[in-house]
Amino acid sequence: MTAWFGKGVSIDPNLAQIYIKEYHFNDPVYVQYFYYISGLLHGDWGYSPTRGEPVASAIADTLPYTLQLVLLSFVFAVIIGIVSALIGARNADKLPDKIVKGSYIIGFATPPFFIAIVVILIFALLLPVLPTSGAMSISVPPPQHITGLPMLDAAITGDWAALDSLLAHAILPALANALAVYGILTRVLRSSLLDAMQSNFVTAARARGISEKRIFYGYAFTNSLVTAVTMVALMFTFILGSTIFVEYIFSYPGIGDFVVRATLNIDYPSILGTTLIFAAMIILVNLMADVLYAVVDPRIRYR
Repeated sequence: MTAWFGKGVSIDPNLAQIYIKEYHFNDPVYVQYFYYISGLLHGDWGYSPTRGEPVASAIADTLPYTLQLVLLSFVFAVIIGIVSALIGARNADKLPDKIVKGSYIIGFATPPFFIAIVVILIFALLLPVLPTSGAMSISVPPPQHITGLPMLDAAITGDWAALDSLLAHAILPALANALAVYGILTRVLRSSLLDAMQSNFVTAARARGISEKRIFYGYAFTNSLVTAVTMVALMFTFILGSTIFVEYIFSYPGIGDFVVRATLNIDYPSILGTTLIFAAMIILVNLMADVLYAVVDPRIRYR
């Protein structure tokens, strides 16, 4: 009971009885499970003692910040990953390629929370040009609520001061996320590019006198995108995992920070609710990746 509802039930016995009746704790486990699933479908995800409000409300408050941070992290990771792969493949086995390989191996092998700490140290001590905590400046009013995503709401309403503050506070945690996962895309895309450059259609293109630059970017890179789409979906999953620790380190008020605080407080309703949200997001992203295969490769058709 204390783990599910917090220490308030141990103070007020009547409150404990209300919770027992509400969530059917005297019934068999399968009956409790049925009522829990029924509650989920009706918007009752339990109560979060960590935040002192229903879990559904806590997720509704924190999820938009995580979504915008994950999307920004994803953009950074894709840009860094593709650029690094192109540099490595164009300079195979040369110094730039070795630097690329060393950087993504170090980044992928380093825990996300450590990367976040290093980023904070660099930008707090050496380059103090960006904020290292929070979601936006306390001196800037939050944007008008329209879509629920603060950055998008600020852009829609033309609240450029809020948008500037939101972006400035999201850049460093997004960069930390990107540095932790971009190597997934770089490694696979680089290898795919090098394989494509040795393929028969590239040899035929060279025989027709097509320039190496056009062959690399117009033929090899295009044919490597199918493999890249697979890695993009996997990379998004890793970003969701790393953002939990990155948000906590940067005190970014997203669902990742909420998960860590709920775990430290043994807040089971919040842990269950956020786990379901992360699982749904991963399923949705993998579904979108399957659809993108047909866009990238016209030979793929779904029937």
